[in-house]
Amino acid sequence: MSGEELVTAARSASNDFGVKCSKFSGAVTVELLKRALEEEGIPTSARDVFVRGVPVEIDLVIPRRGEKPSLGLVYEPRQVAVALEIKKTGSFGEQTLQTVRNNFTLLSERKVTYAYVTLEERKNYRWAASEKNLGFRCFTFAWHKATHGPLETTEDWASLVKFLRECL
Repeated sequence: MSGEELVTAARSASNDFGVKCSKFSGAVTVELLKRALEEEGIPTSARDVFVRGVPVEIDLVIPRRGEKPSLGLVYEPRQVAVALEIKKTGSFGEQTLQTVRNNFTLLSERKVTYAYVTLEERKNYRWAASEKNLGFRCFTFAWHKATHGPLETTEDWASLVKFLRECL
């Protein structure tokens, strides 16, 4: 699956749901990414898991090979290759970036690698997540100028897969 196919599938699933529901859009985005990573041979956690000692929910964890969480949702920091923050349509402003930075700080204190993934983001948006303004790895699969508008795809899907394989 390509980054563009992921974006298109998430857009379609959200539209097919029948009503605007950000929780559904977020959940379907994580599930689609999870399936695509598993097709690449990259192990994933369930959605919405935790790292012991970190009081924030993690969208998806890439566990080290063979590691299993306690209770199906709690990972020890040493079990985590990468923790992922995943968005369907990117940042909604400075507060989004600050929350992500704060979560990254909590995870980095436990020596957990963290990355931000968005399927699509507004091109040239002042508050778009980037490595420069967040201080850690960011992957954007496509840019748009208007919500639901045409997409300008990137090579970040391939970059994400490579990064995750290196972390494993």
